[in-house]
Amino acid sequence: MTFLLNLFDTSDFPPRWYCGEWSPFHGWLHIVSDVGIWSAYFAIPCLLAYFLSKRKETPFHKLFLLFVAFILLCGMTHLMEAIIFWWPAYRLLGLLKLATAVISWTTVFVLVKNVSEMLKFRSPEELEKEIAARIEAEQALTRANEVLEQRVQERIAALDKANADLQERDSRWRRFTSSNILGVGVADKSGAWLEVNEELLRMLKCSPEEWESDGLSWYDMTPIEFHQIDAEGIRAADNGGACPPYEKEYIAKDGSRVPITIGYTPLEDKPGQYICFVLDQTRLRATERALKQSQAEFFQMADAIPQMAWMTRSDGYVDWFNQRWFEYTGKNLEQCVGWGWSECIDPDEYPRVKKAWEHSIATGERVDLVVPIRGADGSFRHYLTRALPLRDESGKIIRWFGTNTDISEQKKIQEELRQVAAQLSEADRRKDEFLATLAHELRNPLAPIRMGLELMKISGDDLEVIDETRETLERQTKQLTTLVDDLMDVSRVTRGKLQLRKADVRLADIVASAVETSRPLIDDSSHTLEIVGADTDLRLSVDPNRMSQVFSNLLNNAAKYTPEGGKITLTVEAPKAEEVTVRIKDNGIGLPPDQIKNIFTMFMQIDRSLERSYSGLGIGLTLVKSLVEMHGGRIDVTSPGPGLGSEFSVTLPCAKVDQEEDTQPRSSAVGAHAADKHRVLVVDDNAAAADMLSKVVKMLGNEVRTAEDGKQAIEVAESFRPEIILMDLGMPKMNGYEAARHIRQTEWGKDILLIALTGWGQQEDRERTTAAGFDMHLVKPAEPSELQKILRQSARKGRSEES
Repeated sequence: MTFLLNLFDTSDFPPRWYCGEWSPFHGWLHIVSDVGIWSAYFAIPCLLAYFLSKRKETPFHKLFLLFVAFILLCGMTHLMEAIIFWWPAYRLLGLLKLATAVISWTTVFVLVKNVSEMLKFRSPEELEKEIAARIEAEQALTRANEVLEQRVQERIAALDKANADLQERDSRWRRFTSSNILGVGVADKSGAWLEVNEELLRMLKCSPEEWESDGLSWYDMTPIEFHQIDAEGIRAADNGGACPPYEKEYIAKDGSRVPITIGYTPLEDKPGQYICFVLDQTRLRATERALKQSQAEFFQMADAIPQMAWMTRSDGYVDWFNQRWFEYTGKNLEQCVGWGWSECIDPDEYPRVKKAWEHSIATGERVDLVVPIRGADGSFRHYLTRALPLRDESGKIIRWFGTNTDISEQKKIQEELRQVAAQLSEADRRKDEFLATLAHELRNPLAPIRMGLELMKISGDDLEVIDETRETLERQTKQLTTLVDDLMDVSRVTRGKLQLRKADVRLADIVASAVETSRPLIDDSSHTLEIVGADTDLRLSVDPNRMSQVFSNLLNNAAKYTPEGGKITLTVEAPKAEEVTVRIKDNGIGLPPDQIKNIFTMFMQIDRSLERSYSGLGIGLTLVKSLVEMHGGRIDVTSPGPGLGSEFSVTLPCAKVDQEEDTQPRSSAVGAHAADKHRVLVVDDNAAAADMLSKVVKMLGNEVRTAEDGKQAIEVAESFRPEIILMDLGMPKMNGYEAARHIRQTEWGKDILLIALTGWGQQEDRERTTAAGFDMHLVKPAEPSELQKILRQSARKGRSEES
């Protein structure tokens, strides 16, 4: 309260009129100017406030409000400059100026923060260009719609014409079957008449009503002595496409016998059904003229079938085609009679077709082959071509009747199925090879691990043997872990689950990390590693761990396929400012030309006879390619040939904006601190795993307790009050997720460092542990150095909190 009163206390300051020798002109000049500035400053924020009240959607709304406050405060300082000529409230004026300074710099900071967003707003010229482009696109869309509508109308008209033609052909067929003196019907193999005309019903002395109610059976109407000849006729139709006419008798509805001549042919589009032509022999001299009309109508019916049909003389001279042939080929009868049809056959296939046709004419055997036939548009389609001889009573061929059935779609599907089958076969072969390789690679490290354990058991207290064996076990365990990690990484990539954690890092640091990882394998093979141009300040926006994995895999690959004492060169080049290329070259066994294009294919490995003792799973390069492409880069491989080495080049985009060097000190090598003692609870239902882990943690100088499930973990933690809990997830009675949630709900468990230690390491598993209350997520087997680092960091955090 005293502070506020002092703001308005002017007892120790004289009015400005009495400070110095103010002339009325100079005094009023300052007063009028300050009042004028104040009035303008007051009007401007009022207008801005009115504008903001009407336009709620204005971008950078808060920034506008800061400008309003800034201008108001500037105006108030000018008003106070005029007032103090009579009322010397200098303290209040100072406070107003302080507030003006604070608001001014707040506005500056907010403006700096939003300036990048403001720059994204398009200029009026850009907006005009976009509007013009949209108008042009809309006009193009309108034109396309008009063209599409016209095509739809044309298609509808074509369909209407096709329907009309189909109805006309169906009408012609109905007229043929109803008006002809031949009895015509359709029957199936069971002997049932499916469709009959009036003449056939008349022959059988059956009314349409009786046929509709009782039906007709071929075999019931046929005397038993004709059953054998009917069976032979059906076999001939099935094998030859038509049954030559033969004489028999039918038993009519009234029991009388009707002498007839019958012939039939199978329907190609309806297997098991036959179209039958029946002639009443008693009316044969009365129907001779009708036969010619029947023949003409038969040709009309042939025009209605979906196949192309044709007939020839006994010598193979083609003298008739149905309408389908002319519609498809675009040719007329004069162009196709005789052997003129050969112009429609694929020239490459014509010799085969000609040979088969001449063979059938000479032997009388049926024609059955696939022929490519050219259409009116010049394209070829595959047709199943069949032709059957028509014989007289003596068995002499008098004519040939043939059809062409379009099977292009079936051929296309068959070809696609063959390709799919070949791909599946190749994939199955590679899968079997991969499984065999996986079994081999898993057994390789397991064998020395098994023998190492046995050696440690019988070595007694020989510390030198134990140390050497332990180093071997560590290397082989790391090899197993690498195999499993590669398999999991490939699985995540193929399922789109792998997530990158990008950061702005120096390329030199990534290269150094990769070299450090691959150095043991390179040295073990007595190779020389030369690094050129890696001491660069180039920065990349990448996941440093994944990119280090890329380069270490390529270095390992070079070491693996280079004979002992070889040379490996890693070169960094930046020919363009926006990208950098890292080349890894070796003088190893090289690559055959036919394997270069498949080198990045899953499970692809070069000839094992060319490979050294290190084999691998054939997924490393697939993973490398996927990781590089996920970073927006590309990878290429070249090789002069077998025995001449190979070179892999990885090209990546550089960071768009240069960043300052990380000034944070790098962590030093992890070491044990005797004073960093913690109470640690190890929870795992695998007793052996829990025992080994607890021993490691205890040897690091910590007090350790164990529990075998989530329920027991809560009980032990409540009495033991650990600072750190290392907990498995999949456990009986209560799993790790439930136990973590329960511990976090207690007063004593809020500050415990909860670490999930599990074999589940995918992104969804990490998200689930975070939701359950875990602080960290480690994947088994946990590295002792990583545990040591966590314990040390936890101790440092505890000391800083205490201080």
